[in-house]
Amino acid sequence: MSIAQLSSKSYRYIFAGGGMSALSLVYYLSKSSLSKEPMLIIDPSSKSENDKTWCYWSDKPEEFDALAQKSWKNLWFHGPNGKSIALDIAPFQYHKIRSIDWYSFIKKQLSLFPNIEFLQAEVLDIIPENKGARVLSTSGEFIASDKVFDSYSPYPCEINNPQHLKQHFLGWEIECHFPIFKSDAVHLFDFRVAQGKECEFMYILPTSSTKALFEYTFFSAQVREPNFYQDKIKSYLQAYYNLGEEDYQIKEEEKGIIPMCLDSRQKQKIAENILRIGTSGGFVKASTGYSFLRTQRINQALVKELEKDQTNHLVLPANRFKIWLDKVFLQVLLEQSVAGSDVFEALFQKNKGHKMLRFLDEKTNFWEDLSLMASVPPLPFIKAVYHLISSSK
Repeated sequence: MSIAQLSSKSYRYIFAGGGMSALSLVYYLSKSSLSKEPMLIIDPSSKSENDKTWCYWSDKPEEFDALAQKSWKNLWFHGPNGKSIALDIAPFQYHKIRSIDWYSFIKKQLSLFPNIEFLQAEVLDIIPENKGARVLSTSGEFIASDKVFDSYSPYPCEINNPQHLKQHFLGWEIECHFPIFKSDAVHLFDFRVAQGKECEFMYILPTSSTKALFEYTFFSAQVREPNFYQDKIKSYLQAYYNLGEEDYQIKEEEKGIIPMCLDSRQKQKIAENILRIGTSGGFVKASTGYSFLRTQRINQALVKELEKDQTNHLVLPANRFKIWLDKVFLQVLLEQSVAGSDVFEALFQKNKGHKMLRFLDEKTNFWEDLSLMASVPPLPFIKAVYHLISSSK
């Protein structure tokens, strides 16, 4: 929608950024008692391309299950020395959603509400006011009488920790000229690509016998040149599927950089009427990069707070022990005193698949957490704990 088509310059809620987190929040607002309130979403993208893949697991029905391109009941883990572990994840299922399918569904749902408007423009700044806030964009200035939800600003942890770990990746959706893939299982981690102590792996989502998404993922402070990721995928396809470049077509490509850091000083609420959401608000689980289902749960809780006109309570998961575990794990990966692949292999080799998924989803209890942490090489984690305690003094 262009500036000339907007009905107003003032809205109750303005969303500075219109990615998955913002659109999810607007979707849940449209199903709430606040559905008739004026809202404006500002984003430079029309959300008309398949630019992302979102995955999640659950043992019960979730809001967007029907949009899943494919769901799996089986996962594989491959260690750096070639040991393969079939993961029993029942009663969980692992779901894959294409962003274009999700965008189309959300836009269709929100089009039923004339009070919810979209503006294709870039956000330049957000200025708090005594009441509400002003949002400056490349298409003009707008007033939020109540709140601005900010998902466009950089994640504060990235600014405070310039050498923080990042999850950076390149994914190729390929189609082979002949059937070759087994589509009954996801290869969650394949560490056979690992070269040293830095954490690198292949992640494979096969959707048919001829189509699969191959995503090379690296955890490190430094991002590599594009050809580095491309060569990794090509080499993997050749080594493990005997596929040369003439044997397949790259149908789609996606890439990304996800911050893997936690900052206890970060505040989701940066002013009385400005609330960070999405990656900017810490919605991504730092140690895994998973965000889709976590974002849905956070936004559902946030809408309940908005309906009560109370946003003084943090809606982010706030279990201090689990946050501490994330920090320790990230410190181990950053220090590289042990190969990341060895840590993951110890966890998946000594624990059931469904227990690992509950752990990664922060659904395990204190004693289960301790049991899982007893699976990993102890010395690197003791060193990481010591470092975190020392640096906090």
